[in-house]
Amino acid sequence: MIRPLTYDRFYKHDELTALLREWADSCPTLAALESAGRSWEGRDIWLVTLTNTATGPADEKPAFFVEAGIHGTEWSSCFAALHLVHRLLTGYGNDERVTRLLDTRTVYVVPRLNPDGHEHAMAEGRFIRSSVRPHPSPVADPGLQLRDVDGDGRALFMRMPDADGPWKTHPDEPRLLVPREPDEVGGDYFRLFQEGDITGYRGDVVEVAEALEGLDLGQNLPTDWEAAPLLPRNAGPFPGSEPEIQAVLRAVVDRPNITGYVTCHTFGGLHLCPPMNDDVRLPGDDRRVFDVVGAKAAELTGYDVMSFQDLKHDPAAVFRGGQLGWYYHQLGIFAWITEFWSPQRAAGIESYHASRWLIDHPVEDDLRMIAWSDTELDGKGFVDWYPYEHPQLGPVELGGWDMINYWYNPPMDRIEAEVAPHTEWVIFQTLASPRVEVRRLTATEVSPGVHRIRLVVGNTGWLPTYVTRTALDREVSGDLAAEITLPDGATLLTGEGVERLGQLEGRSGTLSSTTWWGHDPGTPDLTAVEWMVQAPAGSVAAVTARHPRAGTARAEIRLG
Repeated sequence: MIRPLTYDRFYKHDELTALLREWADSCPTLAALESAGRSWEGRDIWLVTLTNTATGPADEKPAFFVEAGIHGTEWSSCFAALHLVHRLLTGYGNDERVTRLLDTRTVYVVPRLNPDGHEHAMAEGRFIRSSVRPHPSPVADPGLQLRDVDGDGRALFMRMPDADGPWKTHPDEPRLLVPREPDEVGGDYFRLFQEGDITGYRGDVVEVAEALEGLDLGQNLPTDWEAAPLLPRNAGPFPGSEPEIQAVLRAVVDRPNITGYVTCHTFGGLHLCPPMNDDVRLPGDDRRVFDVVGAKAAELTGYDVMSFQDLKHDPAAVFRGGQLGWYYHQLGIFAWITEFWSPQRAAGIESYHASRWLIDHPVEDDLRMIAWSDTELDGKGFVDWYPYEHPQLGPVELGGWDMINYWYNPPMDRIEAEVAPHTEWVIFQTLASPRVEVRRLTATEVSPGVHRIRLVVGNTGWLPTYVTRTALDREVSGDLAAEITLPDGATLLTGEGVERLGQLEGRSGTLSSTTWWGHDPGTPDLTAVEWMVQAPAGSVAAVTARHPRAGTARAEIRLG
């Protein structure tokens, strides 16, 4: 019996560890648990391998890689990974697609890449972007540092009256602060800060300090670091400097059968794909796959689908060290970022640009969101202002949006519905991976004791064996090889013991049947190789077809 997944709390590291161990122990032929490495504070970074080992080892099947929890306050992203694991374990033998997946493919899941950030953010109720290692400075800078000052487990805002403040109350909704008009004077105005302490305060200027934990693991990957004129301070001292990123890089590089990847984040209600920057153009074949897979994502989840470049509020901004850059541009596998949960869409705001909205939007949207909090969240999303004696600022009011619990994460009772469609999308992508199969194996005796062995190998998957055109161009995909193993007393007369067969196409290039334009005739998903063998009658020859990304297939044939 597989322990159910409950959505009544966010799991601490020890709870997550116990759950994963119990699942793996309950399904030893389908799941294996290992530590991919340790975090900066020494916590295990768990990696779950999911496949039916009775049909072959995990590393001989094409695979999909799912990672979650790279950012400290994005707690619900872990549930997306856990829902996938639970769905595969409970669906095997009951669901045709799940059974076919685990019989023929492998799924690797890292439910929480950054256990330190999650542990501290959950315990302290404050915003932590990613790693808890102090960076770029080993000590906190003077100024405002974000913290839950009153210890109620919420990251809110602080407002204080100030005759020169830039904010005023909305005439119809006094809880909402809106900007003063450019020529406005003589009203009641406010200063607005995020909740936190101020070090070095002298009674006047408030500077926002650089976060003590300012390192973003999502930008620490070794790609595109030369693309920007300045080193981003939150990316770390050098590519792959952090133990969490070292762990995931090793895990992926040691598993060349990985054909696709998705990293689970919050928030936005988005599926993001390459390119990251406007100086990169995707090959047409890859663009089409992203379009097809993105359309399926939109159908299942209702989320917007766009490139990372299209997401940016400033298209001229240059990003480097990111996840899409490493997995797609460097390794040449199809890579996605999923940003779960759109509080705007939950409040009925359907049309908006995910990043530009956060900078500026109609005040009517604010009013609609506060009304949504009042009616659907019991007023817990947008907290009414209440007095607090701040240790540096004196009398202030705390309130406004509970950023972590209702923006970075959905309410607990909405998480399962939010992540469940994503699991089906991962299943769809995994089943679309290439897959090498032996389509035909024959032996013909051409003279006494001499046999012609013919092997036909096919790719029965949707994607080509090389996966992406980028991988082919970068020569990082590996080649299809066919190996023959002969019994004692047999001699290979023609052909090589290992024949290199290049690549096989999949069905992803299949276009409309209405036109002949762009159609290549033939069977690009099939290839054949022949050997001449001298062997005693009744002996058995074995063949193996393998591709690093598309898996391994074996067959035997009796001679004579």
